Amino acid sequence: MRIGKPLQLSVEAIEKPTGTRLCGDAAELRDGRAVLIGGICKDCGNQTFPRAPVCCVCMSEAIQPHAMPRTGTLYAFSTVHVAAKKWKKPMRIGYVDLPNGARVFTHLQGDDLAIGDAVEVGMGVVGEDENGPIETFVFRRANP
Repeated sequence: MRIGKPLQLSVEAIEKPTGTRLCGDAAELRDGRAVLIGGICKDCGNQTFPRAPVCCVCMSEAIQPHAMPRTGTLYAFSTVHVAAKKWKKPMRIGYVDLPNGARVFTHLQGDDLAIGDAVEVGMGVVGEDENGPIETFVFRRANP
């Protein structure tokens, strides 16, 4: 266990060549498709998103970056009508259960979502501020 060393857990926006900003290192593009990068515990195999410095199951610090499944099931969601100026409104946010056991809090795209729907991860612009568009991972209804 680390004692006396601060853990950095914040998410910061990074610049992309296209001019939009991607929130943190939680997602990347592979073959033009979004992939969430979570963590896997090398001691017990537990997978989480976002990646944490310590495993919540066995307390190991042997956490490595790991690509998460691209599809999941919509567990719960809500539509937010009042939010900070930079966010698109109304916005849908919710939880998606991945087949590896991880539960992801996420922005959602689409007006026709229902609990239990199959959804897949993609990239989307979720807001804009004085520096331009803010792009991050979003889940939307999966193509059959």
